[in-house]
Amino acid sequence: MKKTSYEFVRAFTLVELMVTVAIIALLTGIIVTNLTGSRSKARDAKRISDIGQIQLALELYFDRCKQYPQQIGGDPHISNAMLNVSNGCPAANPAIKLSSYISNIPTPPGGTSQVLYDYDVNNLSRPTSYVLHTKLENYNEVLKDSAPTHPFPGGPTSSAAPSGTGSPTTATCGAATLDYCLTP
Repeated sequence: MKKTSYEFVRAFTLVELMVTVAIIALLTGIIVTNLTGSRSKARDAKRISDIGQIQLALELYFDRCKQYPQQIGGDPHISNAMLNVSNGCPAANPAIKLSSYISNIPTPPGGTSQVLYDYDVNNLSRPTSYVLHTKLENYNEVLKDSAPTHPFPGGPTSSAAPSGTGSPTTATCGAATLDYCLTP
């Protein structure tokens, strides 16, 4: 008797492998593209949250000192240098510093370009109003709540460049420019 063996070898053809690799590459491209947008939105959310934390610390400082902290050397960027300076609290409260309400100024997230947090006051000797500013990467509904006009007289009024007393003005803030500003 003769034995015949019919064994079939099941394997993928070259065409099937190429189609599978193409589908995986296409799905990977779609996912990576969607993640890029999510990352920039996450950076914007952090910027909005950071500005809110800084605003809360400034309001708590104002509650005790009846004025906002002064800028350090006219620098428009809010930094950790402002935290431990006794800059404006009356002699009755010399121990009150901005660091009493916020331990560190939040570091802005990276991104396409480093966006700093700006702080501008209305009066360098006795600040009673301020503008906090940052630039977002994407449109966000919170831009509708951004301060639309400069809130105090004597502050910078042109949106072209900083005036020397601080950051860009709130006159530039809103959805058209992606600038986000907060005032008291």
